[in-house]
Amino acid sequence: MSRPAGESPLTGRDEELADAVRALWGPAAPGLLIAGPAGVGKTRLAREAATRVRGRRILSVQCSADSAGLALGALAGLLPADAGLAAGQGPLQLGLLALRRLADQGPILLSVDDAHQLDPVSLAVLHQAVVENVVALLATMRTDEPIPDVLTALWKDAGVVRIDLAVLDAPTSDALLTAMLDGPVEGQALRRLRDTAAGNPLFLRELVTSAREAGVLDRADGLWRLTGPMTAMPRLSELLRSRLAASDPVEREALELVAAGEPVPLPVAVAIAGDRILEALERRGLITVEPVEQPMVRLSHPLYGELLRADTPALGRLRHIRRLADAVEAGGTPGEDELLRIARWRLDAGGPVNPQLMLAAAEQAALTREYALAYRLAERAYRAGAAVDAGLAAVRALVHLGHIDEAIALCAELAATAGTASAVGTGPAAETARAGGATDRIQVAIQHAEILVHAVDDVRAARAVLDGASQPPDDEATGTGPLAGFDLYLRSYQLDCTVIEPALAVFRGANPVATRLAASCAAGCAMLLAGRLAEAEELIAETVPLAHRHTGPSQMQSLGVPPIVAVLRCYRPDPAGAREMAERGYEASLHPTNPVSQALHALTLAQIALFAGRPGTALRWAQEARLVAGEIGMRPVYRWAAGVRMQASVQLGGDAGLAALAADLHQHAAGPHSLRLFDIEVARAHAWRGAAENDGGAGITALVEAVVGHGRRGAVAVGALGALDLVRLGAAGRAAELLASHPPDPRWSLGRTIEAYATAARTADAGTLLDVAARFARYGMPLHAAEAATMAGAARMAGRQPTTAARAYVFADTQLALIGEPVSTPALRRRGPITRLTGREHEIVLAAARGEQSRNIAVRLHLSERTVENHLHRAYGKLGIGGRAELRGALGLD
Repeated sequence: MSRPAGESPLTGRDEELADAVRALWGPAAPGLLIAGPAGVGKTRLAREAATRVRGRRILSVQCSADSAGLALGALAGLLPADAGLAAGQGPLQLGLLALRRLADQGPILLSVDDAHQLDPVSLAVLHQAVVENVVALLATMRTDEPIPDVLTALWKDAGVVRIDLAVLDAPTSDALLTAMLDGPVEGQALRRLRDTAAGNPLFLRELVTSAREAGVLDRADGLWRLTGPMTAMPRLSELLRSRLAASDPVEREALELVAAGEPVPLPVAVAIAGDRILEALERRGLITVEPVEQPMVRLSHPLYGELLRADTPALGRLRHIRRLADAVEAGGTPGEDELLRIARWRLDAGGPVNPQLMLAAAEQAALTREYALAYRLAERAYRAGAAVDAGLAAVRALVHLGHIDEAIALCAELAATAGTASAVGTGPAAETARAGGATDRIQVAIQHAEILVHAVDDVRAARAVLDGASQPPDDEATGTGPLAGFDLYLRSYQLDCTVIEPALAVFRGANPVATRLAASCAAGCAMLLAGRLAEAEELIAETVPLAHRHTGPSQMQSLGVPPIVAVLRCYRPDPAGAREMAERGYEASLHPTNPVSQALHALTLAQIALFAGRPGTALRWAQEARLVAGEIGMRPVYRWAAGVRMQASVQLGGDAGLAALAADLHQHAAGPHSLRLFDIEVARAHAWRGAAENDGGAGITALVEAVVGHGRRGAVAVGALGALDLVRLGAAGRAAELLASHPPDPRWSLGRTIEAYATAARTADAGTLLDVAARFARYGMPLHAAEAATMAGAARMAGRQPTTAARAYVFADTQLALIGEPVSTPALRRRGPITRLTGREHEIVLAAARGEQSRNIAVRLHLSERTVENHLHRAYGKLGIGGRAELRGALGLD
């Protein structure tokens, strides 16, 4: 049984495959039964297991519903040509005779796909043949259809091993999808395909095939993405519709009801459909009841809902939705979950709505990041008279959906109408109304300014909008209030680190949550830029609870808190911990989809990967950040991602395509009033490109100017990272001068290391360079460690010290091996001619350094123990060390 051409490798079934091969191994093995629902990969696993069986001839039988009604129907192809009932043999004896004759020619593995569809005679033949050891059986069967007793008897009494296949978990589904497409998949597309398939490999394959045929799944810059809705899948739809077919119209009605409103509270579903109908559907595997505090009824697979909703007439769906809403409201005062559910159903059903109900539901939808629904609810509330609060909720949802122009237009509409109804009249009521109108105008202005900064990338325009909103006299006098908090936030994002103390004062004051969030982000961002990391961590720890469930003004700032926390952890330096935090935030951004958060976290993951010396990984994440940011109109994030993309491409060692990357970066270059927070990434990109293209030092000069500009504003930590690149690119003297003029905080360990690195590289101090390399290795920065060690080796070679130079180079090789990605940087190319460890010596030295005994190394590598020892002793001589005890230190593994 060979694998069909073009079939992707088996993914995520290693344990099951090993069990399957063991079950089929040996002359007396009765066989294997692979069980599971349709599409989980039973046939695929059986085929892979069969290719690994030795010493048996494989005979294949394919069952079908048509052959199930014929005695020996599926086994007809195995019967001898002269067989017949005239010889006085019954069907059972005939089938056994056929298998015995075949077995006389050599051991047989009988492969039977969909064995549950065999006719009773064929099942009896198989059972007897296995009991008599005439054949070894390799069969698959579906557990979502009736299972014949004979198949149960095979694994229960006849010794056949049964393996049950479950659906794939999320990481395995992701790996399978990546293997199918032979490349990385953008996060939203990955999540949509994975969730729709719900772990079913067959469904996933059909989804991919249909999406590619429809032209909505394509590859952009090496990253697969969905560019439109997934279309109907004829083959998959046919399979699923056969499962959904119900002879009883009442059952179909219940399925349509659940599809229209899922998840549906169990009491509501019972009240409408009846418990007997629901129980019947659950027995058929069409619905599930989630065992939560309030049980909810769902269809058992997401695709069932897609098909049912597509097949249900529009009027029928509206009728189902109204029945659901009426039933929930009949249960009394709705809770938070019911509030959102009722509002969604009333919205879908059409007709008049309660604007306050719609607004409250919109806020709930925003908390769960269901922004498309949040916009629909808030916009309906606004048009129904819920005024500015609802309009602002709609604006925020539009921003998250990437509809920037619509959000700006709605801000202009809100600014024109905020407070106009209260502009006339006298007395306390009129004064209160005017104050409320002023507050509304300020909130609209801040929301408008946020969009202009984070999407349009125009800080001057944002300030003009803020200047047009009048600050309340008390706030203006004290320097507090929402406008003051947002002004501090803007200044910090423009690298002004003098905002720390005034921002802390606003944060500590008795101000609204939105104002405190803006001030906290201002102070925390400035502390990060300045390298005051411990203080920043303490402040952010206080901020996170405020941002956790905030959906009002300053929501853009609250969305930026998790990525900033990850960047802070990276600068600590702890890139491994930072990556874990950023990955959690990224996964959360995909379900429900939040493209703003997705773009920010993808950018952060790219920065962390570059920091950790993994340019291939950085390039993948930078591609996604750039792609998503471009789709939703976040220009600053696009520019910074393009900068990281350029750096990563150069560090991968290739200069092909750099001109296109540079053109992309130039097209989205910062203007005089752009956001500056991570523009150091752009300056670093120009420096790396200049090194690759030998631009005569223009890129180095641009990076020097950027470091100087950061230092003047107090952003010395980010400036120090720019100086670190200057060292790596051969401009250590310039870096040392800049760090002396703008020294990083002495409490920042990475900053001290960068200073030592610049000085040692300028003076070719090999001992200090090796010490710096060891520090980078401990930080989890293997590429930086390898570069520093390579510089040390070159310095030792210049001093005619080949033994210690070899040791430095082996240190570098060991660090590069930890990266697991191709890298090529100017520092690594400085290595001179030197005796190095051979590949085998390096492999054995690494194993010994990790504590593996020579005997175990020999067995694993199929060598003699003496050969292993000889390799080790030659390596000791090249490294200039006395034995195993010194290996870990020599290789930088301590």
